Amino acid sequence: MMRLIFFASSDPANPKPIWSAYHFAQTAARAGLEAEIRLAGDAVRVAQPGTVADTELGRDLRRKVADGLKEPYLVSL
Repeated sequence: MMRLIFFASSDPANPKPIWSAYHFAQTAARAGLEAEIRLAGDAVRVAQPGTVADTELGRDLRRKVADGLKEPYLVSL
């Protein structure tokens, strides 16, 4: 089976690209596709407390990061 890989390397101060990687991987996995998120550079800090701004998008990203621990896709650094 082919794996979809979503790559994010942006600064968590601009969480949209990282949010998109989690969103698309989650959507793909729920559709039965094999998916992976690859975080590089500053994006690896996304799970650290206080790194992502306390905005609606930031809170949603933190939920996606937490949900990523139980989702059927791989997150690699």
